[in-house]
Amino acid sequence: MRYLVIYDITDDNLRIRVAETLKDYGLTHIQYSAFFGYLRRDELNSLIVDLKRLIGDAVENVQIYPLCDLCFRGRKVIGKPKRYELDEETKRPKFAYF
Repeated sequence: MRYLVIYDITDDNLRIRVAETLKDYGLTHIQYSAFFGYLRRDELNSLIVDLKRLIGDAVENVQIYPLCDLCFRGRKVIGKPKRYELDEETKRPKFAYF
């Protein structure tokens, strides 16, 4: 199933660890605080466990939304999408247009 994962994390180090974890699961960085991709049920469950372990008791927020084919086909993209990559030196996102 397709999933959209969004997060609101103020701690820089935690935000980087969450982003790296999402990438490790094969999800694609589509906006600054948003990832998208396919996960099997076992991968989703494992991701949830990993995110809970990372976030712990912090007052941070990660949301995971399943997207059916019909919902995904109905998406609208306005403007040019960016490619989000992590700068290895600064550990901050660097942006490039597709």
